[in-house]
Amino acid sequence: MKEYVSYKNRGMLLEELINKTINFYNQEQIGYFAKNHLNVKFQKENCKNFSNAFIKNKSTVDYYGIYQGKYITFEAKSTEKDYLSFTNIKKHQHDHLQLIKKLGGIAFYLIFFKNHSLLYRVDVDQINLNNKKRNMSIQDLEKVAVKLDVIFPGIIDFLDSI
Repeated sequence: MKEYVSYKNRGMLLEELINKTINFYNQEQIGYFAKNHLNVKFQKENCKNFSNAFIKNKSTVDYYGIYQGKYITFEAKSTEKDYLSFTNIKKHQHDHLQLIKKLGGIAFYLIFFKNHSLLYRVDVDQINLNNKKRNMSIQDLEKVAVKLDVIFPGIIDFLDSI
C-alpha cells in the first residue's frame, strides 16, 4: 500500500519569513514587494466550502516587486531533502522568470533546505531544467548561489545580494 504524503504547508516557514521581510522592506520604503495570489473560483455562488473551489488559471511566480528602479520577481521553494528536485519547479514559472531576466529585470529562486536551515538565492540562469541530473544539491548551490542568513528580527536580507 502506497503511503500518503501531504505536501500541504511544506513551505510555510519560508513563506512566513519572506512575508515578514517584504512587509519590512515596504514599511521602511526600501523597496516595494507583493505576494502573487492564486486566482481561485468557486463552482457554486456564495459557496464557502473550499472543496467546491478550483484554480481558475496558473499563477506566474510567488513574489514580485521593485527595488532601486529594477523590477524583481522570484519563486520560493522549500525542501526537506539534501537537494531540490526540478519536479518542484513548474515550467511556466521558470519560463516567466527567464522572460523577466531577458527583459532586464531581476529573477531568482529562494531555496530553503529545512533539515539544514540553509537558504540560498539562485539566479534563474543557474537552473537548467533540461539538465540530466534533474535536481540541485546543496553542494551545487554552494558553487552558483548566494547563501542568505536570517537576520533579526526574522528578516531575510535578499536585497543585499543583488
